Amino acid sequence: MSLQCDWCNKESAYLRSVDISYSTIAGRASLHYRTTDLEQVWPSKTPRELAPEAPEAVREVYAEAALAEASGAFRLAGIGYRAAVEQIVKERGATGKNLYERITGLTDVGGTQEIVDAFHEARFVGNDAAHDALAYSREEIADIAELIDEAVLVLYVQPAQRAKMAAQRAARRTAAKQATP
Repeated sequence: MSLQCDWCNKESAYLRSVDISYSTIAGRASLHYRTTDLEQVWPSKTPRELAPEAPEAVREVYAEAALAEASGAFRLAGIGYRAAVEQIVKERGATGKNLYERITGLTDVGGTQEIVDAFHEARFVGNDAAHDALAYSREEIADIAELIDEAVLVLYVQPAQRAKMAAQRAARRTAAKQATP
């Protein structure tokens, strides 16, 4: 089926999978369709990307996980998003003998409890995929990706924005003082 985006007015093609059932009411047969899956087939989905303020190694690992997610390889995406979390805690300098301890230690290096909880969720999903071959749904993997994206916003993007604004204010202050006789 073809759908049009309400925002950009462009067309997209989707493959719709349905379960078909028959029923008879008062001697009259009817078909019932229930959508079981809806997959965008054109244009190709663009994999997720992290903000440029995130460290390059984090962005690269996240991009590989996003590529797996976009292609429907949800186990690999789960493992990849766990690896992105591992890169973030490593880059932030969190300490511990294993990933659980390093994630928990994020609160000592600027992470919030919400980020810690989100990263533990990503760790669970990655571990389940790697060790138990558990496949999570498209929506569950998307949620993990979004949790990581939100953490990057708090850990990297917002501090960079604040630093930029502080530098602009300092430059304005300096310029104003130099212009005053």
